[in-house]
Amino acid sequence: MNEEKSFSNKVALITGGSRGIGKAICLHLAKMGADIAFNYFRHHKEALQTEQDILAEGVKCLPIKAHLGDINKIKGMFNLIEETFGELDILINNAASGVQRPALELESKHWDWTMNINAKAPWLCAQEATRLMKNGGKIINITSLGSQKVLPYYFSVGVSKASLEAITRYLAVELGPLGISVNGVSAGYIETQALDHFPNKDSMVASAKHIRTANRPLEPKDVAEVVGFLCSNEAEMIRGQILMVDGGHSLSL
Repeated sequence: MNEEKSFSNKVALITGGSRGIGKAICLHLAKMGADIAFNYFRHHKEALQTEQDILAEGVKCLPIKAHLGDINKIKGMFNLIEETFGELDILINNAASGVQRPALELESKHWDWTMNINAKAPWLCAQEATRLMKNGGKIINITSLGSQKVLPYYFSVGVSKASLEAITRYLAVELGPLGISVNGVSAGYIETQALDHFPNKDSMVASAKHIRTANRPLEPKDVAEVVGFLCSNEAEMIRGQILMVDGGHSLSL
């Protein structure tokens, strides 16, 4: 798929879009001509830079600070998008959080926090997005290898991502008649700031740098390009699928 302005006159919302994979998706869709709304929570400085980078692509940009664990903030975010753009064509549920502890060391509050942001929020965002997708649309959920593989310190996040993949399949069936396609992208290890919270970050990064089936480490843009494809007309008949983007890393896990 060429990168001409094929998404001109479209509006995309990317949650967790101020840095890392989320930012890469914002910039890729902006390059393809989409106006961008992105959500962030804590990283104000990074959000300002991301906004500037998006505007440099010649499209509109709406940064929205909102805590996705709060249903009222989610509703407010979509109301602002409606007031600004009038509609929505693309929703990328990328925002994620979690407490990196083994199951026996995890507290109930940690579970609730992780599930609320990683599973409940994407469902609620899909509900709100559907209201604004007047001519159909695309919803892409960003998941990870931990939904299928048992990774160290990943209990709550892995379970939440498995839930997100189930949500993807259910929404694909329920929203299909409305002209909305729903898919997921499972990303492998990428050296972003998100890895800083993992006790085993060094081993994760080292593992990612030695992917045997690719000649380089995985980068955020690799995920962003697959997301762009799933949002295109060429991917119209891909529904309810989870596309793995990991350079083949999971083949040797």
